[in-house]
Amino acid sequence: MVPEETSLRSPWRWWVCLLLMLATIINYMDRLALNQLALRIKIYFDLSHQQYSILESAFSLAFAGGAVITGILVDRISIRWVYPLMVFGWSLAGVLTGFATHFWMLLACRFALGLFEAGNWPCGIRTTRAVLPPEERSLGNSIFQSGTALGAVITPLTVLALLRSADPEEGFRRAVMAITGGTYAAVSPAPTDTWKYPFRVIGSLGVVWIVLWFVTVPHRWLHTPRRVSIPTVGSPPSFRVILMDRRFWILLALVIGINVAWHGYRAWLPLYLQEQRGYSEVGMSQLTTAYYLVADVGAWTMGGLTLWLCHRGWPVSQARIIALGLASVATLGTLLIPWLPGGTPLMLGLLLVAFGAMGAFPTYFALTQDLSLQHQGKVSGFLGASAHIALALIYPVEGWIIAGSGSYETVLAAIGLSPALGWLMVWWYWPREHKN
Repeated sequence: MVPEETSLRSPWRWWVCLLLMLATIINYMDRLALNQLALRIKIYFDLSHQQYSILESAFSLAFAGGAVITGILVDRISIRWVYPLMVFGWSLAGVLTGFATHFWMLLACRFALGLFEAGNWPCGIRTTRAVLPPEERSLGNSIFQSGTALGAVITPLTVLALLRSADPEEGFRRAVMAITGGTYAAVSPAPTDTWKYPFRVIGSLGVVWIVLWFVTVPHRWLHTPRRVSIPTVGSPPSFRVILMDRRFWILLALVIGINVAWHGYRAWLPLYLQEQRGYSEVGMSQLTTAYYLVADVGAWTMGGLTLWLCHRGWPVSQARIIALGLASVATLGTLLIPWLPGGTPLMLGLLLVAFGAMGAFPTYFALTQDLSLQHQGKVSGFLGASAHIALALIYPVEGWIIAGSGSYETVLAAIGLSPALGWLMVWWYWPREHKN
């Protein structure tokens, strides 16, 4: 067994997964601060739907480039150094967002954020592969990926608290909003630049993670790829061989499908709830908090289900396909969204989508870890880049549809179909082992 395939034979390996989860929490807090403050930012910079979609497209294009660059780096340089560099970069971009004075500066900060945030996934996936055996990787990946939902849960609460700190009259304005029912009552009378403070504070959290990384994770756990001795006949296969593997292209379809659903809801849900469904800023924050909490349940459930099925004697690939299929079926709840009345029915429909959209990620990550040890970083990077290039092209179309129709519901109903299409590719074409 090669060194990087050897899991840590102690419970401490799960601490590594928890640390990856913490990095992902911080990553998503920096990312989602814009979505939670979207209405204030649109007012401050007088942005149209198309301009707001450009911010998302710029982030996705930068994310695509960052995923490729980081994927190449982590196959050549120890993740012990690459990972904290990425965290520092995206944290700095988050802080600088809080000093933006015009749209182009905001756009530049968003681009830089995407460039560095992309590194979280090639680094994290290579780390879980290094410390966990195959049957544990779906669960380890679910812990790692669940940081996205936890970050999304924490962000609205943190943003609201920081807004109150920046503006002592915030509570009074919210009380007026609660009485009058006005969507903008808590926004328009407020100081126009209070939205900047949450970016500055949230962006500073990455420093804490960098310290924990260096203090608690020994260097010997993070093998430098070039030092790994792999017994092979002849030279290790080139990355071109990976590109000829049908599994790579199946994963490409899957990752695009999952990300279209997950990030589409991330980008548009807060505005949909406030501008079309009439939710207050607090009400929107409460519903999105529940949305991301249930998303976390989906990730943990599907990762745990895979491990349970393996312990029951199911082959690893079939257990993963079952979990992915269940997650995709749940995401089809998106078709109900336009027809559901507000309140509990809408909330339940959104929670079903959240459960499935996040529940698909752990299986996707585990499937990528089957392709190549030597090229794990590049596999993760190129697949992630492809997904975010697709998103960069799709966001303006979504913005155009929303602006033209005056409704978010057509977009939200359609994007939830994409994980099911990706799962059909996996179910039909993915190689399977046979039961013993």
